[in-house]
Amino acid sequence: MLFSGKQYLYTKPGERKELSCPICGTKCDVKRNCYGPTCFAEAVGGLGHLHDCFTCPHRDEDWHQYASQLIDQKRDCASRRVRKLIDLDLQETLEKHCIS
Repeated sequence: MLFSGKQYLYTKPGERKELSCPICGTKCDVKRNCYGPTCFAEAVGGLGHLHDCFTCPHRDEDWHQYASQLIDQKRDCASRRVRKLIDLDLQETLEKHCIS
């Protein structure tokens, strides 16, 4: 099972060999057999479990955070025309950083 958040993707240990970032498509870095929470409820409850943690190497860069915001805005937008404009901005952002 794949658990995802804004910055991390989690799987059961060994479930996936590699994952691509859902924002930019770059191959994620992976830390295997991590122990700890993978969601807010586990963290608050002091719980955790064994998992693999995948992170995008670009996650801390401004352009990557901007692309993430565009994706969120597109998902929440009712207008088809505005979604197309958001797509253009997203495509331009990813192409500018050699990611398509």
